[in-house]
Amino acid sequence: MAMAATRSIDDLPGPPRLPLLGNIHQMVLPARAWRVHLTAERWSERYGPIFRFDVGSRRMVTISDADAINTILRDRPDGFRRWSEQEAIFHEMGIDGVFSAEGADWKRQRALVVRALNSNHLQRYFHVVHTATERLYRQLAGATRDGREVDIAEELSSYTVDVTSALAFGYDLNTLEHRDNELQEHIQRVFSMIMWRVSAPFPYWRWVKLPADRRLDRSVAELHRAVAGFIEQARERMRRRPELVESPENFLEGMLAAQQAEGTFTDEEIIGNTLTLLTAGEDTTSHTLGWTLWYLSTRPEMQDRLAQEACEILGEQRFPAEHEQLGVMHYGEAVLKESMRLKPAAVANLAEPLQDTTLCGTRIPADTRLWMLTRHAGLLASEVERANEFDPQRWLGDDGGEQDAPDQKSFLAFGAGPRFCPGRNLAFLEAKSALAMIVRNFRIDPDPSSGPVTEQLRLALVPHGLRVRLRERTPQNQHS
Repeated sequence: MAMAATRSIDDLPGPPRLPLLGNIHQMVLPARAWRVHLTAERWSERYGPIFRFDVGSRRMVTISDADAINTILRDRPDGFRRWSEQEAIFHEMGIDGVFSAEGADWKRQRALVVRALNSNHLQRYFHVVHTATERLYRQLAGATRDGREVDIAEELSSYTVDVTSALAFGYDLNTLEHRDNELQEHIQRVFSMIMWRVSAPFPYWRWVKLPADRRLDRSVAELHRAVAGFIEQARERMRRRPELVESPENFLEGMLAAQQAEGTFTDEEIIGNTLTLLTAGEDTTSHTLGWTLWYLSTRPEMQDRLAQEACEILGEQRFPAEHEQLGVMHYGEAVLKESMRLKPAAVANLAEPLQDTTLCGTRIPADTRLWMLTRHAGLLASEVERANEFDPQRWLGDDGGEQDAPDQKSFLAFGAGPRFCPGRNLAFLEAKSALAMIVRNFRIDPDPSSGPVTEQLRLALVPHGLRVRLRERTPQNQHS
C-alpha cells in the first residue's frame, strides 16, 4: 500500500478481453451474472490483489487487498463514493435513501438513520422480533408435526419481512401467516433487479423495456403506493398522539418527526429511506440465517453445542422472551459471525475515487470504477488461520465469552469506516432470536433429495437450492 506508484491501470494484469466487448461474456451475460463474484475471486487468485477487466468500454479495477479496501472504506464519503451508476439506478427507482446518497446529503440522512437504529432502542424493538419469532415457531412446529415439507428460505424471508416492515413503518404485514401478501414479492424483485442493473454493461432499460423491467416498474409502483399509504397512516397517528413527535415508535415516525420539527426530509427521501430499510433488512438477514442453518445441518456437534446454550438460556421457553437473553448467547453470536465471515450478505463493494489516488502501488485516476472483493480479502488475510474452515471458536475467548475478530480489518461483513452498516445490532438481534428458537426446538438435517447449495449474487449472497429437514427436538433425539 505505501509503495510508490510505479504503474498505471494499463500495466495491471487481467483476463484476456474481446474487442469492443471486453469481458462481458465472462461477467454479465444472464447465465453468469448471478455468480459474477466467483469469477472475480478466481481471477484474483490468478492475477493477484489488484487487476483490471473491461465491461464493454468501461475499465474496472478489482482489489482484494484488505489494507487497500480499508483505506477506501474509511475515506468515504470525502475521498471515495459509490459508483455514480448506483446512485442513478436508485434514483430511477425512487429509492433515494441513505444507502445511495453521497456527500453532505448522505451525512444529513445518516444522522437520523443511526439514531433510529441505535442499540439503545433495541429493547424497545424487541417486542416486534419476539412476535415474529413466535409466529415462525408455530409455522415450523406445525409443519414438522404434520410431516409437511418446510421451505426454510421462504419462512426466513417472511420472518424478516415481518420484522422490518413493523420497524420500518409500524405496520404488521404478518406474511408468516398470510401468504397472499404481494409486498414481499415486490421487495424481492426490486432487490434482485438492482444487482442486475448495476452490473449491466449499459442502461438498456432507458430505451427498451424487457419483460423483467416492466415487472420491476410495476413492483416499484406498488411499493411506492404502499409506503405512501403508510406515511398517511403514520401522520394520522402522530396527529392523534402528539407525544410520538418526541418519542417515535418506528423508523417512519422518526423521519416524519424530523421533517415536522426541522424540515430536514422531503417526502421522497422518507419513502426512499423506508424502502431502503425494508429491502436491505429483509434479504440480508434472511440469507444470513439460511447460510447459518446450512452450515449447522452438516455439523451436528456444533448444532448440539448451540442447542445446549439455547436450552440453558431459555429453559422451558420455546423462544426468547426477553432482550437480555440474547445478550448472553455467546456461542450463537460466534456461529452467526463465522457464517457472515464465509458467506457475507455483501461479498463485494463498489467505489470510485473523487480525485486521483494510489492503491497497491498503482495510479488510480478519479472516477475509476473500483470493485472491492471484501469476502475474498478476508479469506486471504495472513492473520486468519484456516481461513476457509467454518470454526465459530475463533470468535470466543478462553472463558467462552465473545472476542473481536482474529483480524478486525479483514471482517468486512458490515463494511468499515463512516458508512459502516447502521443496522448491525438490529440484524444480530433478529438473527439470534430466530436461531435460538430453531435450535432449541428442532434438529436441522441436510435434505438428501436436494442437490448442492450454491452461491448466487443478487445484491445479497443467496444460498441457491437451500433445503434442509427439521425434526422436532425431543430428549430422545437431542444428539442424534
